Amino acid sequence: MTAVESTTPTNTPTTGTRSRRDVLCGLMVALVAPGALVAACSDSGSSTGGATTTGGGSTPAAGGGSAKGLAALADVPDGSGLIVDNPGGGKLLIARTGDEVKAYNAACTHMGTIVDPPQDGVAVCQNHGSEFATEDGSVKKGPATQPLPTVAVKVEGDQVVLA
Repeated sequence: MTAVESTTPTNTPTTGTRSRRDVLCGLMVALVAPGALVAACSDSGSSTGGATTTGGGSTPAAGGGSAKGLAALADVPDGSGLIVDNPGGGKLLIARTGDEVKAYNAACTHMGTIVDPPQDGVAVCQNHGSEFATEDGSVKKGPATQPLPTVAVKVEGDQVVLA
């Protein structure tokens, strides 16, 4: 006697074939899962690219309440600055000249690399060498062509907080 195989395809697990639905579901998992894993496994307290970070806080809730500042004013070097966590995500560059404090999105406008903490009024992106003035976020040296976006901050007591 000889065995006869069925020529009708089936979608049972024993045959090794997959339905279109199974393939599409697998594709969706492959596309969505890495983003979820990155978000779940990220460490917002770590330093990025050798940049100094200071633990961020939260902004006050509507109706008042106290909030932890972005940084203590004393921790922001006069004539320089530091990189801190942005409570809304990403990093902020906080720059200080005397009593004046300014903040910018710390992602280089060329390719998004976090710039180094500023020295002598200039923040440098280690990726391609773009330089930004901390007085206004403007580009001092490319390849970046756009200034660092300004983020409104103020000094409350001894803390730098989002305005």
